[in-house]
Amino acid sequence: MTNIAVAQRTTLSTVDSRPQPPEAASENRLKAALEHARRLTEMYGSQRVEVAIAWETVEDLQTAQSRQLKRNPVFSCESAFNRYCIETPCALECRVYDC
Repeated sequence: MTNIAVAQRTTLSTVDSRPQPPEAASENRLKAALEHARRLTEMYGSQRVEVAIAWETVEDLQTAQSRQLKRNPVFSCESAFNRYCIETPCALECRVYDC
C-alpha cells in the first residue's frame, strides 16, 4: 500500500480590525443564525428539537434587530442632513433665512 501525503491548502483571511457598528454585528449574527437553521432543517427535517431551537434563535435575533431599529432608526441622506443641522445650527449650509 502506498501512502500519499496531501498538503492542505490553508489561506489566511485578512481580519478587519475596525470595530463594527452594532447594526452590522447584529445583521451578521442574524445571517449566521438563519444559515444555521436552514442547514439543520435540510439535514434533519422540521421535527427535531435542535431545528426548533435554531429557528427560535432566528426569531429572537429578528425581534432584537427590530427593536434596535425602532430605538435607532436608519437615517436617509436627507434626514442625516437634518440631524446634522440640528446638532450644528451654526453651520453655513444649515442657516435658513426668512424672506
